[in-house]
Amino acid sequence: MTIIPALSALVPLAALFALVAFTVFLAYAVLSHNRQLCERCVRALPLDAASVASRYSLRFRVAHLFESKLLAGLYLAVVLASALLSTHPIGRYGWAAVQATLAYLLFVYVTHQRLQPWCPQCRNGGSEIHAPAEPVTINS
Repeated sequence: MTIIPALSALVPLAALFALVAFTVFLAYAVLSHNRQLCERCVRALPLDAASVASRYSLRFRVAHLFESKLLAGLYLAVVLASALLSTHPIGRYGWAAVQATLAYLLFVYVTHQRLQPWCPQCRNGGSEIHAPAEPVTINS
């Protein structure tokens, strides 16, 4: 089939490497903050952060998908399998698609990190303390 090799020319190798570079940049941005807000992030917060965060419910759910180790392991296996297929002309499309999902995932984590205090899954940034329902009695 002459159509398939012609399609592989539509996704140049330089574009794929640019996507990888963008992904690495986003990964560095996430790791450099390490769950802390820098001054630039605080300045970028909107004044009505709670209402902005309410519009990002899908992003918050995606950010919490990998709390399941099984799902995280399966996603990692897909990323590694797509890297093995990246040398094949058709496999490059799958590799590019997986790299795009990885870039989106990193973008989601950056958004989640900035708006984490308003994330409904984190319960107030993860710092909410639940009081015991019944008083604890100590018998002497």
